[in-house]
Amino acid sequence: LNFIQRIENSLTKKFQVSCGTDSAGREYDSITELWRNEGYFDKNKVPNWYKKSHDYWNNEKNVPSTIDGMLGGFSVLTERDLDASRKFVDDLLASRPDVKERICSNGGRASECGAGIGRLTKGLLLPLGFKSIDVVETSARLLNSAPGYIGHDDATKCNFICKGLQDFDPDADTYDLIWVQWVVGYLNDWDLCNFFNRLGKSLKKGGIVIVKDNTCNEKAYLADRDDGDITRSFQYLLAIIKESGMRVVQLESGDDMIRWQTDFPDDIWPVPMIALCY
Repeated sequence: LNFIQRIENSLTKKFQVSCGTDSAGREYDSITELWRNEGYFDKNKVPNWYKKSHDYWNNEKNVPSTIDGMLGGFSVLTERDLDASRKFVDDLLASRPDVKERICSNGGRASECGAGIGRLTKGLLLPLGFKSIDVVETSARLLNSAPGYIGHDDATKCNFICKGLQDFDPDADTYDLIWVQWVVGYLNDWDLCNFFNRLGKSLKKGGIVIVKDNTCNEKAYLADRDDGDITRSFQYLLAIIKESGMRVVQLESGDDMIRWQTDFPDDIWPVPMIALCY
């Protein structure tokens, strides 16, 4: 509870609202009120936040094992998404020559967290040259489809891990690059903070975590009651990152390594790409 209150205070000090709403139209005055409504902070209740998301994603009718399923019906956006991500990584690695050298010399090691069928492993991480990739996904159904989607030869470079990100605890000094996209909303705030902290400790020297996800503007959050998902404001997400001990990568120019996907339709949430180090 103290952690949540620090997040709320951080948003208030930055003149950002800490109120939100949910998919049923209910308004919340604070972040605390949302999580209390979900059954947290009450020893007599058992929260079902993760059960909702697990049940939703494990249902083929809700989420087919296809690119369209991974992108919620927006498969037309996958190449735009991948193109922007490639450019972001290329620019980032230019400022991390030690990481780039490890990838070029021995392939390096990466992870795709919340991977689904491995869309980013196939479209981004393997083409970058990684020879060892941990593909982490909570749905066994989706993960079982990943080798076929990625392709037999490339799948031999992958280690498929069926685990929720709230429980994913990789060894220290493991990864050169970790990609986390369109999944942080499925973790509650304290699990997300701890998740970021564990990822930071798992990085090799110079290693990077990249977070790419939806953000909202007018409120601090919008919670989806159907699939257990929260879309946070950009400042809300940054506040959790700060609490985790991670920090945004700074370029030699002094600029933060944060960019925005600029070519999505106007009705799509704003999507930042944030490079983090520990």
